[in-house]
Amino acid sequence: MKKGLAISLIIIVSGASLLFGFLLGNDFQFTNNPKPITPTVDGIIEKSEWKRAAYYNIPFYLDVDNTIDPLEGKQNVDGWNYLSVGEDEENYYIALDLCSDRTNNKNGEWISYFLANRMPEIINSRLAFQALADYGFEYIYYDVNQSKTFDYSLGTGFLPQTYSSIPIVPEYDSIEIINGNTSSNYLDFWYNYDDKSYTFESFNTDPEGTWDVGDYVDIQFGVNITERFPEQNISTFLADLSDLRLNYVMTSNLTASGDYLSVAERFYCSVAEHDGMPGNFTDEATFTSDKNTIIFPNDTLTSGNVDLDHSGVNATNGMFYFSIHCRNEVNATYPTTYELNIDYLALRMRTTSITQLIDNTISQGNFDIAWSYGSSVKCSEDHRMFEFKIAKSEFPVLEDDMLYLFVAGYGTMSFLGTDFWAYPGDSNDNPFQGFVDDYSNFLAFDMSIT
Repeated sequence: MKKGLAISLIIIVSGASLLFGFLLGNDFQFTNNPKPITPTVDGIIEKSEWKRAAYYNIPFYLDVDNTIDPLEGKQNVDGWNYLSVGEDEENYYIALDLCSDRTNNKNGEWISYFLANRMPEIINSRLAFQALADYGFEYIYYDVNQSKTFDYSLGTGFLPQTYSSIPIVPEYDSIEIINGNTSSNYLDFWYNYDDKSYTFESFNTDPEGTWDVGDYVDIQFGVNITERFPEQNISTFLADLSDLRLNYVMTSNLTASGDYLSVAERFYCSVAEHDGMPGNFTDEATFTSDKNTIIFPNDTLTSGNVDLDHSGVNATNGMFYFSIHCRNEVNATYPTTYELNIDYLALRMRTTSITQLIDNTISQGNFDIAWSYGSSVKCSEDHRMFEFKIAKSEFPVLEDDMLYLFVAGYGTMSFLGTDFWAYPGDSNDNPFQGFVDDYSNFLAFDMSIT
């Protein structure tokens, strides 16, 4: 009896070990949760390399031009293509299984990747993305035919362009809280109407200088205007700068009004300009010598803009300083505290029009690209495949572990009537004939779940 039981246990354990070894040897997934991966970047998409990207193996459909390529004698086909995104401790990895691209004609072929680990609400503004280049936003234009990145190229239009949504970036801009209390940060004013605000509680103080006792909120911003311009053409964009504005969306639990003295339920709110040097708060006369009063009712989200003096940009270092200045003087009968909520804050500029911008912001040694032409698990017909990696050191370290991605290219495969394809995107989103200009172009991946 015991001998038979022992033999049965041996058989069960041996069978289980063999089954486990078989599953492990075939890279079977015991869970659907994505795992870190380190694929070999050789342009050959192998199932065992990428399947553990799990949630981030994404099919996307391309409706492409089916004209026969005269050199190859083949045509590209409408159909499903596949994007995979993975990571390990050092790098992000991206695979493109372009089942629709059935030709191996490298003449004029290119591929481009646009990546970010933080993404403001940018709408129709190419210059806004330049503000983030090397500070959370990276991109590369790669010449497949020549196996190298494209040389820098800037195309400009005859008429200037107005660009909105240009974010305030903490790496080269400054935010100094002179008066007020907050637990918020810049991310809270990167988006409109998202129930997150850069919130300040007024600070009751008897400040230095000639200011009266009262409740104050004072935040001084120093923005580097030249950091928003393409590095190789700063002087051109600065010389053409003809308008500089501050767009805002804000609210308060009290009414912001020019008529506020001795009225507890109203407070004064303005944007004070200091031009190319920081303002001196202790000198009331100079601190508010160039002020723009903002008026809005209490508990009402209000949008608007302030016209800043573009000629006041510091020609030496490119800096421009302004302050959001709020005050409510002491009232003997009622409390004068208030809360200021800045839902959105961004710059708007009018300067040189960008009609084409081609560059590579990724340092040599921090990326790798490889491609092949053949079959894959997803598609038995020969087709183009790409694998790409980028070092995480290219991006700032943030609490939120996000990755935003837009890809586009050409290899005889293209949208009908164009010379490119893109994902996400359509025939209006050719980065080779312009530049990315909208945050809706990007896929968003939460990489914290790996």
